[in-house]
Amino acid sequence: RFVERFLELVSETSRTVFVFCGTGNNGGDGLAIARLLTRRGLNVEVFTIGDPVKRSLDFQSNHQRLSKLISIQHLASAADFPVLSHDTVVIDGLFGSGLTRSIEGLYGELIEYLNDASEEIFSIDIASGLLSDGESCAGRIIKPNYTITFQTPKLAFMLPDLHDFVGNWRCVDIGLDDGYIRSLPSIFNFTEASDMVSLLPHRGKYSHKGHAGRLLLVAGSKGKMGAAILASRAAFRSGIGLLTVHTPADGLEILQTAVPEAMVSIDAHSAFISSVEIDQKLNCVAMGPGLGQDPLTADAILQAIAQIKQPILLDADALNILSANPEYFDLLPAESILTPHPGEFRRMVGKWNTELDKLTLLKHFCQKYELNVVLKGAHSAVCNTKGEIYFNSTGNAGMATAGSGDVLTGIVGALLAQGLKPFDALRLGVYIHGLSGDFAKKQNGILGMNASDIIDSIPKAIISLNIATI
Repeated sequence: RFVERFLELVSETSRTVFVFCGTGNNGGDGLAIARLLTRRGLNVEVFTIGDPVKRSLDFQSNHQRLSKLISIQHLASAADFPVLSHDTVVIDGLFGSGLTRSIEGLYGELIEYLNDASEEIFSIDIASGLLSDGESCAGRIIKPNYTITFQTPKLAFMLPDLHDFVGNWRCVDIGLDDGYIRSLPSIFNFTEASDMVSLLPHRGKYSHKGHAGRLLLVAGSKGKMGAAILASRAAFRSGIGLLTVHTPADGLEILQTAVPEAMVSIDAHSAFISSVEIDQKLNCVAMGPGLGQDPLTADAILQAIAQIKQPILLDADALNILSANPEYFDLLPAESILTPHPGEFRRMVGKWNTELDKLTLLKHFCQKYELNVVLKGAHSAVCNTKGEIYFNSTGNAGMATAGSGDVLTGIVGALLAQGLKPFDALRLGVYIHGLSGDFAKKQNGILGMNASDIIDSIPKAIISLNIATI
């Protein structure tokens, strides 16, 4: 499976492939890959490194089979390192996921040499020197362009500060028992499309708009009405039946022009929100996009939090207001949803030293306050009240654009209002948000994408998940 994916990704199959193998099982995989590539007609050269006495059985078996096809060179010193050119493709099979120590010595010298001299590196399963659990490693680490990993992604692949040691990763199925893998205890999970289909809301033949959920969106202030518009449009594209937007008086014409489907509740103040009234018929309340942090707005949001009994959704300035008044975390209804980006999360929990520390803080925060939280970013981390973390598999760098978070608020709010359990609404909403961004990327590219493009792609994303629409 590695060979098939490698041949799909490598820029030119006519280039020479240098395979570097350690003496363990990962090196054995490298030798097997070299044999298969040789039989496919590629020009392959193989180099081994390490103590011959410590060769694994897998290494020995594959070494014997490959040596019948091509010569294998052993690297005993740095003087033996081969000359690399821009036409050389490197396959890294030095160390695998079982590594528990830092790489130094001749191995370290080779890794440094390959990082400096190679233009295209593919790592087998995981980059040599990178610890699969994401713990920092003081030694040398391969910096691959691609990692082709086996069966499941590694935790290290989800951590932004390790991206240079992962590159673009692809996962290939090697036939391991999926049921057994899922039975293993872990707080870390990876969300895929097959996990999401069963969560999609469905409508019966005789459904009406009241059956499709009633959402109150508290959003907008002078100069920030775009946030309210984006969240509103995203909510309608995600199936909400009835949406009421509570917004400053000056936002009335803006909203009713931009989102004619929405009802508008006008605040007494012209430029910002100064009060929030909660209708008990509502299925969900979402607060935050474009609010600003005027003292009157802060008081209104905090008073609303103290009144609401069902799970609520808080984003953007609602989170900043909450962080400035941390005693209100205890007043949040259990199972409420928070959607911070890293800066907002830092204001909520304080500083962290590493990405693993950040995930630990996320886990403890969700457990302490019984909240569902998504920490937004590449492979957004979605955490439930038990402290279980699900990394998202959709999305791309083009979504790092103004208004993208407001779109997520609209999607998740709509799903929650339609009756999904809070964590299901959050996890599905994050997935649809990222998938919509992937469709928008195909249409507009990474640099040309904006938040409205993501909204326009929501129906395509939902249809692709096989939602039943009438």
